[in-house]
Amino acid sequence: MESSQGHRGFVSWDGLGAALSLGCAVHCASLPLLFGLWPGVGLVLDAHAHGHVHGSDWLLFSHQAEGLIVSILLAFASIVLAKGWLRHRQAGPSVLALAAASLLLFAAFGPPTPPLVHVAMQVLGGIGIGLAHVLNLRALRPLACCDAHAA
Repeated sequence: MESSQGHRGFVSWDGLGAALSLGCAVHCASLPLLFGLWPGVGLVLDAHAHGHVHGSDWLLFSHQAEGLIVSILLAFASIVLAKGWLRHRQAGPSVLALAAASLLLFAAFGPPTPPLVHVAMQVLGGIGIGLAHVLNLRALRPLACCDAHAA
């Protein structure tokens, strides 16, 4: 995936990671609001309460789905941020990602928390992972400049 500019693969993966992480944070923050405003959610909740669970219900209401999504997000972020760290050796993106991952992991796999606390941990964790990708991009930019001049 390396190009003649050296860092191009990292830019696209970090950009994708930042966009997905920030999109996740927006999703986690807006979903409770949508449920409050969406009149049809009562029908879904009623069907869920009576045992009629479908794929979309599993994604919306299942802690297993949340754990799966968090696991995939963190695996992706770990790989991309580790590749960046091997080039720039700056701890900032990794430290921020570790703090954000702690929030996401606690929200997904920890003991039950009040809904507002749970959403806050998800949103802050998603924003943190997104910002870690942005910091990773910024740390790689000076290297790209040097790689371009060396070529």
